[in-house]
Amino acid sequence: MSNEKEVNGSRKGGRKEVLTLELAKKIAAFIRRLPDAEVPVTWKNIEVHVAKRFQIKPKRNVLATKEWNGRRLIWEAYDEAVQVEKRLQRQNTSKYADSSRAALRARITALEAKILSLQTELNATRERQYDELCVLWARNTPLHKLLDDQPPPS
Repeated sequence: MSNEKEVNGSRKGGRKEVLTLELAKKIAAFIRRLPDAEVPVTWKNIEVHVAKRFQIKPKRNVLATKEWNGRRLIWEAYDEAVQVEKRLQRQNTSKYADSSRAALRARITALEAKILSLQTELNATRERQYDELCVLWARNTPLHKLLDDQPPPS
């Protein structure tokens, strides 16, 4: 198939390999970081960023099909990054994005009513605690007598 002859596992003749295993590992790690940087994970973006960062211009088919020890490292990283990107998009979409306006308005009304009832309860609790504190301040009884009749510390 190929005119190149291999001697002891190394290539003889022809152009030197540009996409080495070490470079592929760096590219794979770079691809895995794309979703975190909010860069769309597409082959075109990968080609552009690889050209800028690593000063090589491989095409999609080279990146996707090149294998080392039976594994397509760059393709696997791309696949993982796409899955992470989709998961992040699902997490960021609204829970009620497909609901009708009437359903959303009903939900908003229920939540606003709940907020009002909680605010009313909070105000009542504050008033009660303030009254209890005022009664405590108004008493002439020393605090140490109110607290288990312990003598004041010396």
